[in-house]
Amino acid sequence: MAEIGDSLHFIIIGILFLVVLLYSTFVIIRIIRRKLRVRDASREISLLKMDLLSKQAHLENLIEDSVEWTQGDLNDYDDTLENTRVLKGKLDKGMVVADARTKKLELMNETMELFDTMNKIRTYEGKIDRGFEPKRRR
Repeated sequence: MAEIGDSLHFIIIGILFLVVLLYSTFVIIRIIRRKLRVRDASREISLLKMDLLSKQAHLENLIEDSVEWTQGDLNDYDDTLENTRVLKGKLDKGMVVADARTKKLELMNETMELFDTMNKIRTYEGKIDRGFEPKRRR
């Protein structure tokens, strides 16, 4: 019976050791997870700070680059827009005329090729007709 008591004593100590080991492992894992979350959060905060700084610098550049338009500048700008519209209209008309002339030239070229082909066919027909004429006997 003494052996069972000694064994039971070792079993209880082993179970307590296993429980302490599992609990300490669980605590270590929780601590590591918290550290990882803190590290990831600090990285994200750093990225947000850099993004905010870049946006702030961009805004400052825009403020520095902004100018006040005078009435004369606005009139010049409007005149330039109107001139651009007029020139664009002229360019569009010129492109339409150029397209029409190009199509006309292409059609003339195709017509000439057809007439050349027709003349060749007539020449060959003439040669064929002359070749089949009955020969005159002497």
